[in-house]
This record gives sequence, structure tokens and C-alpha cells, in this order.
Amino acid sequence: ISANKVSTASLYQSRSTMMDSINNNAASRAPPPFDLKAYISRYETQSETALQRLLFLAHHFHNEEGGDGNNTSTITSNAFEMAVAQMKSTGNYRRYLEEYGAIEASPDNASTNAADHPSPELTGSPSRSGGGGDHHHPHAKNIIQHYIEYDPNFAPISKIEAQNQLETLEGRLSTAQSHIMKESIRTALLALAEFHKKRGELREALRRVFRSREYCANGRQHTQVCLLLVELSADLREWSSARDSITRAEHTVMGDMDDPLFHHKLRAMQGLAYLAEGRYYDAAKSFTSVSPDLTNQVNSVISAEDIAMYGSLLGLATLDREMLHSLVIDGTFKVRLELVPDMREALRHYSRAEYGQCLSILQHTLKRDLLIDIHLHSHVPILLDMVRDKCIEQYFQPYSSASLEKMGSVFGCTLEEMEMIVVKLIGNGSLGEGARVNVADLTLRVESGDTLEKKTRRRARVAAAKMGAHFTRSAEGMIMRAACIESGVTIQGEKQRRGGRPRGGRPQMHDDDPEMVVDDDPEMEKGVDPIEMDGSDSDGDVMEIENPNEF
Repeated sequence: ISANKVSTASLYQSRSTMMDSINNNAASRAPPPFDLKAYISRYETQSETALQRLLFLAHHFHNEEGGDGNNTSTITSNAFEMAVAQMKSTGNYRRYLEEYGAIEASPDNASTNAADHPSPELTGSPSRSGGGGDHHHPHAKNIIQHYIEYDPNFAPISKIEAQNQLETLEGRLSTAQSHIMKESIRTALLALAEFHKKRGELREALRRVFRSREYCANGRQHTQVCLLLVELSADLREWSSARDSITRAEHTVMGDMDDPLFHHKLRAMQGLAYLAEGRYYDAAKSFTSVSPDLTNQVNSVISAEDIAMYGSLLGLATLDREMLHSLVIDGTFKVRLELVPDMREALRHYSRAEYGQCLSILQHTLKRDLLIDIHLHSHVPILLDMVRDKCIEQYFQPYSSASLEKMGSVFGCTLEEMEMIVVKLIGNGSLGEGARVNVADLTLRVESGDTLEKKTRRRARVAAAKMGAHFTRSAEGMIMRAACIESGVTIQGEKQRRGGRPRGGRPQMHDDDPEMVVDDDPEMEKGVDPIEMDGSDSDGDVMEIENPNEF
């Protein structure tokens, strides 16, 4: 019988241990291998955002070759190959030369005269391509040379073709302007803008689109121009200009536009602007208000998966529990969560108060996908810390005391790290009034509601007593002064003896005046206030507060 008991107990113990390990593994599973083609297929082919993301991914995985070197090296090589193929197909020779270090990179990758200078590769000295200009390039050491060989024929041939095409488009614009045809002028300007945009000359493209806005005649044309302005501003990372264009579009677009999703497109791009400026709450509200019908209609800037990821992560970091359920988990936005199943699982754990599993998914499964996003990567540490702090606040809310060691095991951090986090939360008031760390037994404690209420009532009684004493003193002084003025009694001090007006405002009276009553009290000669001389303050009803803590 004892043997059966021991075997049964060990069976239950092993089963419990096995279930715990399964749950932990499920919550902290590693992310799947990165599929570059599937990722970049979300965005419009040959768009500026696709090229920027390919180059960003190539440099990101190149810097991470310390872990899975073969896999990351393959991703970097494939990303560079796809980026070079796009640059060659669109004739973007300026960006091509910038990546190889042949010219100095412009801050916004826009039109620049630097491409007119001879490059080291084109002058027959390719060994200098990765040398002295590295510190000027946004991607140091021109690492593309390690994966793809430089093509010396692409830049000069593409430059000649671009010049010929530009002359043709400029000729069409001149013809349209000579005939004063608004529609032809608008079309020619947009064609020039598209030409510059494909070649990475974004600022010149933005200038052409601005000019075309003057020739718009209906709502459809206005919406087209407004979206192009916002898209180019986003590609240039000029977020203030993007927000100005969005505001102008919301107030100036005509009513006959045929795009029912126009305002939702603007909200998605406005969310990007808020995210870039660190206004996370506003960005969460913008992304979660985008209609589910908007999928890939704006994938030249942002994809449907991006809207789902940005909205859910920002909502988890900034929205309270009630608003998170109404806008993200249970609202119309929940349809988008099907595109990001890992984030949906994290939200499910958070809604069930399983904060450890929620943070584990964010840290071990989703963090890689967040760090490879070109718009989100710089905000990931801040947002994850905000989610962690929010989970700790929610975890401790129903308790008056909790062990820091136990909290550290729940949230996956050491005792020292948990103590630092809790101290920071106490400092900014996130854990409520009265929260303290007990260093003796390493616990987080918060004073009970009764204790806080007693302290509040005591402070209120002390303040009321001081106010009453001040009011009584002021009232007695006013009564005494009124009685003195009514009786013709004036206190003449040193200032009045020098010819000043009496404090009561009455004219100066002489010693031979029969109505003048002079008090020979020496204290009066010193100009002492009669209220201070009155001893009734301490003997009467006025409360003298020597120790305010006694209340």
C-alpha cells in the first residue's frame, strides 16, 4: 500500500512538472525562421518603402551574424540581391552608388548633385570604395560589397536613360503649359513626380506633387494628390509635414471623392506620424480606429500586418484594461489580430491576468519581429518596458503585500532587477500612495485604506484648525479697528508723528483738539498692533496649535 501511495504521488508530481514545462515552453517558444519573400510581399512592388525595408533588413541581419550565422548571412545576401534588382529595374542609380560608397549619401536619399562627381569604382580604383567615406554613410563599411559585386556599367547607362526620359517628360509639361490645359499640366507634373520617386529623388518628387495640387479640379484628384504628399513625407521621415498634409486633406477635400476608405488611409498614416514622434497613446487610437476594410490599399507605406501589430502593441502599452477590450480585443480591430497570432495570444494572456506568459511571448517570440520593423525598432525597448510596468501594476493591485522574489519569478527577472523596477514605479506614483519596499523581508507593501484615510483626515483637521484661528484673529482685528474709528480713537505711531496720515484715514488731529484722546502707553508709541496686544487670543476661543501632529 505504501509503495502504491509513493508511486501515485510521484506520478502526479511528474505530471504536474511536465504540464508546467509544457506551458513554459509554449509561452516562450522561439520565433519561426524569417521568410524574407513573404515579408516583403506585403508591400507594393518597387515602392520606396519596400527598398528601404530591404536595405534595413540586410544591415540588421548582417549585424546579428554572431548567433545563427548561416541563416542571417543568407537573409542578408537575399535582401541585398532583391534591393539591387529593384534599384536596377527602376534606374535608381543614386541609391546604388550610395550603398557602394561611390558617392556621399544624402540625408533624405533625395536628388543630389553628388552623383555627377566621378566615383572611385568608375575611375578604376575599386579598392577605395569602402575606405574614407564610410563614416559619412548611414550604413558603415558599405557591407553590400561583401555580398554582391559592384556593376560599373549600371550607373552611367542608367544616368543617360534617365536624362533622356526626363527631357521627354519636361517637354510634355512645357507643351501643356503653353496650351494652358489644367488637366494636362496636372498629369505631366504627376508623371514627373513618379519619375523622380522611382529613382529615389523624393524631395524633387514632393515638389512636383505640390505644384500639381494647384491644378486639381475634383475630389478624386484632390485625394490622389493628398495621399501622394503624405506618402512622400513618410518616405522622407518628415512627420510634421505629413501631419500638416493630413490635416489639410481632412478639411479641403471635396465631397465628390469616390474613395470611401480615404479617411481611414489618412488615420493609418497619421498613426505612423504619432509613433515616430513618441505619442504612443494617440498612435494607438489612430491605428485601432482604422476600418477592417482597409487591407493593402496603402501598402506603399504600411501593410495590413503592420496596422495590426502597431495597434495591438501600442494599445497594450498605453490603453487601460477597459479601453483595451473595447478597442482591440472585443472591438472591430479584433479581426486584424488574425494576421498576428502571437500578439493575439499575448493579449489573451493579458486579459486573463497571466502576465508572465504575456511578457514571455513579447520578449521571446515577438521581439525579433518588432526589432526588424523599420518604423518600430527604435521604440521597442520603451514600449516593452511600458507593458512590463503596466503588468506589474495590474498584478499588485489586489494585494497589500507581495514578495519581490515571487514577483521576479513571475515576470522573469532577478530579485535585484525587480527591486529596481518597483522602486521606479513607486517614485513615479504608479503603485499608488503609500507603497513602500520593506528591505528587511524584501516585500512590497502598501498602506491600507484605513491608514491613508486617517492621515488624510488628520491633515484636514489641522488645516481647518489653522484656518479657523486665522479667521478668528482677522475678524477680531476688524471689529476692534471699526470700534476705534467709530469712537474717534487713533493710534499715533512714529510714522504719524512725522506727518503721515493716520491708519484710519482721518485727518491729522492736534493736541489741543478736545476730541483727541491720546494714550500714553509706551507700547502705543512703538506702533504696536492692538490686536497683538490683546491677550484674549490665547485665553479665548482661538486654538493655539503648538503640535499639529496631535490631530
